[in-house]
Amino acid sequence: MSDRLGDRLRQAMADAQARLVFKLITSNLRRLLMTLGFLDGFKTYIVAAAMVLAALSQLVGVDLPSFEGQAAGQLLMEGLAILFLRKGMKG
Repeated sequence: MSDRLGDRLRQAMADAQARLVFKLITSNLRRLLMTLGFLDGFKTYIVAAAMVLAALSQLVGVDLPSFEGQAAGQLLMEGLAILFLRKGMKG
């Protein structure tokens, strides 16, 4: 009987800890994203640069799990299009 109670207590503590960590991460992430206002014009460039780097790394044979289903040529063309056509996309 005490083993069950101990298991329940351990599970409750683990759940509470997970909720606390999640709350800390989300509140700090929200605060961080709000302070990144200085990157407003550059976020597009950062994403495009990441796409171009991922494409180039795939072309040289490096496997990136996050870009596993993407073709290197497609990533490269989309990244370059975003980099060069950003001004036209803004409106």
